[in-house]
Amino acid sequence: MELIQEADRSKWMVHSNHSIRCFTQGDIERMSNNYRTSLGRGAFGEVYEGVLEDGSMVAVKRLIGSVKEQFAKELIIHREINHKNVVRLIGYCVEENVLVLVMEYIANGNLNDVLHDDSRPIPLDIRLRIAIECAEALAYMHSHMYTQVIHGDIKPGNILLDSNFHAKLSDFGISRVVNTDKTLYTNNVIGSIGYMDPLFSLDGRLTVKYDVYSFGAVLVELITRKKAVVENVNNVYAFSNALTRGVRGVREMLDVDIARKNNMKVLEGVAKLAGECLRMDRDKRPGMIVVAERLRVLQKSSYQDQGRQRVDLFSWAWKSIPAPAALVNIQANILPSDMCRQFSFAEMKSATNNFDNSLLVGKGGSGRVYCGQINGRKTNVAIKCMYTDTVVNEFYTEIEMMSKHRHRNLVPLIGYCIEEDAMILVYDYMASGSLHGHLHGEQKLPLSWKQRIEICIGAGHGLRYLHEQQIIYLNLKMKNILLDEEWVAKITDLSLSRTGTSVKTRVAGTHGYIDPEYLITGRPTEKSDVYSFGVVLLETLSAQRPYYSIRQDEQGHSLSSWTLRCKEEGNLDQIVDPCLMGIINLWSLNKFVEIALKCVALKGIDRPSMGDVISDLEHALQWQESADASESSILPSRLCRQFWFAEMEAVTNYFDKSLLIDSGSFDRVYHSQIDGVAITLVDVTHVYSVCAFHGLIEITSKLVHDHLVPLIGYCDEQEMMLLVYEYVAGGNLSEHLYGTRKPPLNWIQRMEICVGVARGLCYLHGWQLTHGAVRTSNILLDEECLAKITNLALPPNLLDNQASKVHETDGYIDPEYLHTGVHTEKSDVYCFGLVLLEVLFGRPVIKHQRLEEQIAWLLIRGVQQQTLDYLDQNVDPFLRGKINPQFLKKFFRTAAKCLAEKGIHRPSMRDVMSDLQYAHFSLKLGWITDDSGCMSDDAMDEGR
Repeated sequence: MELIQEADRSKWMVHSNHSIRCFTQGDIERMSNNYRTSLGRGAFGEVYEGVLEDGSMVAVKRLIGSVKEQFAKELIIHREINHKNVVRLIGYCVEENVLVLVMEYIANGNLNDVLHDDSRPIPLDIRLRIAIECAEALAYMHSHMYTQVIHGDIKPGNILLDSNFHAKLSDFGISRVVNTDKTLYTNNVIGSIGYMDPLFSLDGRLTVKYDVYSFGAVLVELITRKKAVVENVNNVYAFSNALTRGVRGVREMLDVDIARKNNMKVLEGVAKLAGECLRMDRDKRPGMIVVAERLRVLQKSSYQDQGRQRVDLFSWAWKSIPAPAALVNIQANILPSDMCRQFSFAEMKSATNNFDNSLLVGKGGSGRVYCGQINGRKTNVAIKCMYTDTVVNEFYTEIEMMSKHRHRNLVPLIGYCIEEDAMILVYDYMASGSLHGHLHGEQKLPLSWKQRIEICIGAGHGLRYLHEQQIIYLNLKMKNILLDEEWVAKITDLSLSRTGTSVKTRVAGTHGYIDPEYLITGRPTEKSDVYSFGVVLLETLSAQRPYYSIRQDEQGHSLSSWTLRCKEEGNLDQIVDPCLMGIINLWSLNKFVEIALKCVALKGIDRPSMGDVISDLEHALQWQESADASESSILPSRLCRQFWFAEMEAVTNYFDKSLLIDSGSFDRVYHSQIDGVAITLVDVTHVYSVCAFHGLIEITSKLVHDHLVPLIGYCDEQEMMLLVYEYVAGGNLSEHLYGTRKPPLNWIQRMEICVGVARGLCYLHGWQLTHGAVRTSNILLDEECLAKITNLALPPNLLDNQASKVHETDGYIDPEYLHTGVHTEKSDVYCFGLVLLEVLFGRPVIKHQRLEEQIAWLLIRGVQQQTLDYLDQNVDPFLRGKINPQFLKKFFRTAAKCLAEKGIHRPSMRDVMSDLQYAHFSLKLGWITDDSGCMSDDAMDEGR
C-alpha cells in the first residue's frame, strides 16, 4: 500500500513552491548512486551524498520509519523560508513509501564537528560571524515571516558550515509553524538534551523563547568550546551559575585559544548575552532581533580592538595622521565651486562655535550633525562631521552624488571640508526636522493623515528621481526623510548609494528596512529601495518601528507581516496610529495599505515601480481630501451611488416576478443588469427606519473585503428603500448543502468556504462591527466557490421591534442574546458554529422534522458520545467515508466550542479562523496529525 495516494500526491505537486522540484524514486536513486555515500544519520533518517544532472552536489535526506509528520513539517517550513542562512531545499520525493528531501550540499559539515575538533583553530571573528548568521536566521523565522516558525532543535549539530564557514540552519523536522498571536502547548518532548528549555518540560508552552534559550546554550559552546553536556555534567548550567558572580566569574571557562586580553571585553559581552538568553524567566529573555543586533555591535567592537585606533574626531585633539588615499583623490579632483563649495576647517569651527555641544542636533554610526551658520551668520546650515576611520568611501560617494544631482525632494549639499584629517559635509538646514522625529522622537507632533501622505509622496518623488539617474539609494529610512520649513519632504544621505547592481560582500542599509531579497543575493536593485519605501509607508501609518511588539511581553513582529495579517483578518484598526483614528478615510487607508504591502513583497519582481507607487499614493490623498471636503454628506458619491426609483423600476421591469431570485418576510431580491454589471436589489422598506437605513448604507459602503458582498448603491425614494449589491452568481450556501438545484460541495470546497467566511467575520469584528445574521442563506458563492457574506444587519438597538423579531425566529439565535438582549461578536461566533455544523451534516439548523435529525440534537448527542462512529454516521451522506476521522473530530470540536452556552467560553473569530486556516492547509497536503500546530482543546481553554 502506498504511503500517499495518487490524488494526494497530485495535491503536493500543485501546492508546492514552483522553484522546488518533485523527484521520482528513480531520480533519487540515480543522484545518490543507490544511497552509496552516507554523510550522517539522525533521529528521523540518514543523509547521503548526491549529484544532480548539472554536476552540482546535493545532500539527499531519506526519512526512515513512521515519520510522515516530520517530513510534512520539514517540507512545509522549507517552502516558506527563503534566507541565506537557512539550508536551501532543492526538491523532494513522495513515492512508494519513500520520503526524501533534496537539500543544498554544505561542504564543511556541522558546527559540532568543527568546534570539537581540537586540531582546528577557530578565530573569535569566525565564531562571532557564525553566531550572528544563526541569530539573523532565527530572527527572520520568528519575526519576519507571515507565519512564525519555531525551530525547536537549535544546537551545533544542526548548524552547517559552507566552504567559507558561513552558517546555515538545518533540520526542521520537529519545528512548529504557528500564528504569532498564539502559544503552543504540546505533550511531546522536543529538542536535545543540554539545549532544551527547562521551562518547557514544566508547562509544555512552546514559544520563540524556546529557541532563544537553545541559542544561548550554543553561544556558551562557541566561547567555551565545551559540549553542553559531557558525562552527565551540564556545562550550560555550570556557566549560568558562574555568571551569577559576574562576567568575570566565567573567565576560567572560556576557550584558551581566544581568551586573550584584547578579546576579553568582547567575550564578556557574549557571555553576558548568553546568560540573558538562558534566564529562567522566559519573558526576560531577549528576542532574536535584539540578540542579533547586540552580536553585531560586539563584532564591530572586536574589529576595532584588533589593531584599529579610532580617531576621536569630536575631541578635536588633532594628531598628525596621514590623510587616507581616498581623501587625497578627492582633493586632487576638487569639484567646481558653482556645484559644491569647499570650506576651510577654521570656517567650520567658527560656524559651530568650535563644535559646541549645545548645537549638536543628531549623531549616528557615521558621525555627528551640528546646527551652524555661515555667510556672516546669515545662512543656517547642517554640518555633518564624519568619522575618518570608517566612512572614507561613503564621504566621497556623498560628495559625488549630492553635488551632481539636484531635486526639490533631495536635501541640497552646500559644500564640504577636507582638512586636518576632518571630513565634513555642509547641507541646507531642514527647519522642521525629520519624519522619524515627528513620529518616534522628542519632536513628536500629531501629523494629520493628509500631511503624512504628502510627505510620503514627496519622498517618493525624490526616490524616483534617483532611479531615473540610475542610482540605487539603499539608505531609505524615517531618519533620512527631512522636512523643510514648509513641510516639504527631502531625502538626505546618499553615502551608501550605488550606480550598479553588482554583488557586494557588505550589505548596505539599516536593519528593518533592508530588502530581504538583497540580503539573500547581495545584489541591490531599484526594487530594493521600493521595499524600504514600503516599510516607511507602514511606519508612517502606524507610528510603529519596523519591528515592534503587540504586547510588551511578546516577541517582536515585522511591521509588514503584522499589517498583512491585520488586513487579511479585517483588523486594520490595530495597525493605525491612534492619533489618526476617526479622521482617516477608509478608502484612503485601504489604498495606502494596498500599495505599501505591494512594496514589501518578498520578491522584487512583484513590487511596483516608484512611479506606480506615487500614482497610488496620490489616489489615496484624493480619497482623503474628498472625505475631508464632504464630512457632512451621508456618503461620498465615489463610495456609493444613489439611484432614482425610476431606474430601479426600469432595470427590474417594474419588479417583474420572473426576475425574482429570492424572497423573505420583508425583502425581495431581484437580478438585473446596470451598465453590464450584475447586481442584486433588496427591498428593505419594512425593516429599517429611514435613520437606520442611512446608517446601514454608511457602514456597508465603507466595507471592502474579498469575502463581503460589496454595496454598489441605494435608493430611498417613493417610500421604497432599496440596496443595490454586486450580483453573486453561485447562489447561497444553503442551496448547495441541502437544496436540490445546486451540485454538492466536496470537503475541500466546504473548508475553503468556512475559512473565507471566518476571514470576513474577522474583518467586521476588527472594525467593532457584528454581522447579526450569520447563516448559510447569507453566505453567497461566486463562480469559483469563493464565499461572500451578505445582508449585514445593524445592531438590534437600531432596528425597529419587528425587524428584531425577524432575526430571532430563524433558528440562528445566540441563547445568551435571548437572556441579555445584547448582540456581541460572540453572538456571531455562535451562529458561525451552527454554520460549521450545517456544512458538516448537510442539513438545516431547524426544520420541522424528527428531533433526532435536527442539528441541535446532533450536537448534544455528539458531545455526549464523542465517538467517531457516531459523527461519521451523521455527516452529510455525500461526505461519508471521505473525511479523515481525526480531522472530522477536530472540526466538530471547533464547532462545539463556538456553540458554548456562555460567550466568554467561546473562542474569538480570530482563533477560529486561525485553526481553520491551518487545518485547511494540512487538508490540502493530505495529512492531519495530532500535533499539527493547531491548539489542542485543553490548550485553547488554558490559553484564553
